[in-house]
Amino acid sequence: MDKMKKAPLSFFYDKKDDWGHNYNNQDFFQYNVERLRYLLVTSEPEGDYMIGNPFYNCVDMDTLKVKTVEFYKLALSTWEDLKKMVDENEWDWLGDDFIHMEQYLSWISKHDKDFVYNVCPKNDDEYLEINTWTLPKKYSESKLRAAYLAGCSAVERVA
Repeated sequence: MDKMKKAPLSFFYDKKDDWGHNYNNQDFFQYNVERLRYLLVTSEPEGDYMIGNPFYNCVDMDTLKVKTVEFYKLALSTWEDLKKMVDENEWDWLGDDFIHMEQYLSWISKHDKDFVYNVCPKNDDEYLEINTWTLPKKYSESKLRAAYLAGCSAVERVA
């Protein structure tokens, strides 16, 4: 591949996502095509749960640069196509549910500087409540953004 292209952030993240209450990372990442693409690109095709995953590492998730031609197959696949592939291969990624979900949210906030979130386990850690909002414009400067996010984290620890 001579010309490396970049995947748009919207390929992995729907700004209008409905976060709702999330019980496990299997359902969370199968909820929509964007989350499922993220999971497939970041899940190693080893171990017991994603054997044969052809999409692993086809995009550099730090730069969003396309690395392999498998990206184009992923881009042409519908949510239904990908879900069928997961079902047929009996892939599952149950595990550190909330940690995995938070990794995704953190990844989004790294790439979308206006995206802010907090999470709160509910009902004896039965599900994870995810709250998201847009960073107020007056805090968009780097130092102000860091202070705003630090304040949000401090409030979470107190609550």
